[in-house]
Amino acid sequence: MRATGSNSQKNEPMLIPTIWRIDVEPDEHQPSVGQEPWKGFVGMAELVDRVRNRLGDRSGRAPCPTWMLRMDPDIERCFGHLDFVVRRHADVFDQLTARNDRLGIHVHAYRWNSERAVPYSDYADATWPSHCLRVAAEAFAGAFGEQARVSSQGGYLLTEPLLNVCAELGITVDLTAEPGQAALLHDPAFGEYATAPSTSFVDFPRRPYYPSRGDIRVPAPSPADAQPVLIVPLTAYDYRSVLRPWHRQIAHTLLGRSRLHSPLSPWKPWPSPKVFWDLMSRAVDEQPACYLALATRTDDPASEWHQRAWELFEYLPSHPLAERLQFVDPLGAEIQALA
Repeated sequence: MRATGSNSQKNEPMLIPTIWRIDVEPDEHQPSVGQEPWKGFVGMAELVDRVRNRLGDRSGRAPCPTWMLRMDPDIERCFGHLDFVVRRHADVFDQLTARNDRLGIHVHAYRWNSERAVPYSDYADATWPSHCLRVAAEAFAGAFGEQARVSSQGGYLLTEPLLNVCAELGITVDLTAEPGQAALLHDPAFGEYATAPSTSFVDFPRRPYYPSRGDIRVPAPSPADAQPVLIVPLTAYDYRSVLRPWHRQIAHTLLGRSRLHSPLSPWKPWPSPKVFWDLMSRAVDEQPACYLALATRTDDPASEWHQRAWELFEYLPSHPLAERLQFVDPLGAEIQALA
């Protein structure tokens, strides 16, 4: 394996440890009851296959994405089994595991409102998200014969109780945090509604860290004070300022206004794939630690969100940044070394 953080040859580019988190979810945010295939997951697996070798040719190492599976109670309500996606698409999972891709769990705290016949995110009941996390972890262990060690929480939720449960379950890396993202009360990811605001990630660090037991937003000052779960935030950048006209950028700088970072999410509308990867490159070079982490969701192949992700990753092997990206396992030494 090539060293990270230093050049083995004079003209060799510095490699960037990169996590590509793919949330394996139903095609719709609110699927109807029935055992319909997850076409978006199959389509995303095909996209990864299309670019895997091309990206490997650019950087010298074929990428290994991290696939985060929905196996929470609402999946059982809609599809009849917590591990429905594994049962229905066993052939795809055989391919992913043969390529040594990392599998983990992506958990939503959905409940069912029987009176209104809608799902919702119950954040007001602090025990419910923890229950959903335990259910998903148990389903994962039953499906694969081993404990999940990587998690991400859906619906922009990350709390001290959830991290405590992660530690209890043997999860050692969490990929939820989105620095700069304010708390939300309304979002398609919540189902029909949420009973309380999501987590505010405004003050979260922009680097991997072990959080303090007193405040998950603060890196632990010592091992004794640290939670045993490594938080790896998604890459964020003050892209809105960069995308302003040049005269507004100068005014922003002269006025001394603080930079407002936001997650560089592939599902957002971007001027072009080149602009998106240009911004990613600037974010990596300017943030406190040299790494990149981004997340995509498996959506209906006909949806605009799926099309945006497809265009971005189809273009990536043509971008200069591709030479520097080393797609790694979140549990690997490359990420651990940054904490």
